Amino acid sequence: MVLACCGYAYPAVIDDARSLYQEGEYEKVVKILAPAVKKTPKDGNVTYYLGASLYELGNADEAEAYLTVAQSRNVADASRILALISLERYDPSAAQSYCDKWEELLKKQKKSVPDEFSSLSSKIIQMQNMLDRVERIEIIDTLLVDKNTFFKAYRLSSTAGRLLPADALSSFGAGTDADQLSVAYIPENRSELLWAAAEANGRFGLYSADILDDGTIDHTTRLDDSLGDGGDAMFPFLMPDGMTLYFANNGDNTLGGYDIFMTRRTDSENGKEYFTPQNVGLPYNSPYDDYLLAIDEASGLGWWASDRNQISDKVTIYIFAPSKMRINADPSDPNLRQLASLADLAVTQKEGVDYKSLLASRLPEETVAVVDINMSPKFRLDMGNGRVYTKLSDFSNERARMAMLEVLSAEVTLRKHLEAENRMRDQYRRGDKTVADAILASEQQTDKLRQQIATQRNTAVRLETKNS
Repeated sequence: MVLACCGYAYPAVIDDARSLYQEGEYEKVVKILAPAVKKTPKDGNVTYYLGASLYELGNADEAEAYLTVAQSRNVADASRILALISLERYDPSAAQSYCDKWEELLKKQKKSVPDEFSSLSSKIIQMQNMLDRVERIEIIDTLLVDKNTFFKAYRLSSTAGRLLPADALSSFGAGTDADQLSVAYIPENRSELLWAAAEANGRFGLYSADILDDGTIDHTTRLDDSLGDGGDAMFPFLMPDGMTLYFANNGDNTLGGYDIFMTRRTDSENGKEYFTPQNVGLPYNSPYDDYLLAIDEASGLGWWASDRNQISDKVTIYIFAPSKMRINADPSDPNLRQLASLADLAVTQKEGVDYKSLLASRLPEETVAVVDINMSPKFRLDMGNGRVYTKLSDFSNERARMAMLEVLSAEVTLRKHLEAENRMRDQYRRGDKTVADAILASEQQTDKLRQQIATQRNTAVRLETKNS
């Protein structure tokens, strides 16, 4: 009778486990299969669904034993998950072996190889290549924070710019279609806004816009397609040089979910042009989500967020000491995997350094991390008779308002022009005399822009006061 009952109940248990697994009810799968695996410890279906559910719950070590049994019973998908576990352990060699076994079992069972096989193979190759170039960085501290407000933990100097929550973009007229986990960025000079917004294809792309002196934005521009790379582009951070952009992407050339990329941009006749983005590699990236790399040159601190520690609704903020030149670890270093995964932060640190005191001495004031959206700059336009206009809504004449809008846009152009001119002056001071003619031409253009702005401001005043 016992055997008969077991034989009757077993298919139902597997069917229930399969349905629950497909619905993402992993804890329930574990609950109903834990007793079953004691009775049938070598059953491929039981060990597969139990191991796969444990893996989804973050228990990779426990899952591995069951998945190994399932693989021995020719359950092909067990090999796929074992490959993922090996990848998460920074062991591309083992991951490749499991991936090969996955393909072998699929072909043996005359099943088609899914697209995920190619994607997983690419990630394994990517991991191996990155392990050959692990940057040796110095981790100063880590913070465990809530995922939804993680960026508030970044304490940046004023020169590093400001971080802005996505839901505050509407105050700049940027719309409300930004992803709620994304973060907008404003540089110190407040001339530009960078953010991620939803697009028609369901992906997120990066956008930029000039910030006018009345605190609104003008000329929204979508950044280059290459920054998406088949996925979502989010979490922009622009360095003070105005050219180096860090952002996160979850497209094809990543280790896991989001990886951090770096690109440089340059001015052209068609606007900003971006060079091919480069994955910043290990240890910044991982088989999980990594994003919002911010480097504060004034404090000598760098920041990025990661969910590699797999704690629900939390992310880990890594605070590190950026170096001017990239120094890679020796690929034969016995601590290479610890350096790559940051499993042991001690291997990144120097002996005898009091990192708690070091961090305290470098951190800027806590209140400067997030921009106060109510502090947007206002222009001042003396209209005569004691009247001073400070925002576009002060104008009653539409033509005057449009003239002032052109003034604000031209002033942004002038600021950016002066930044480029100052960069050329720096080159000249460092001994590059080839930019001398370009500086002279730039100075003439500066004078012309200032004259145009003055003329247009006078036009705005004249049109507004003409009928008043």
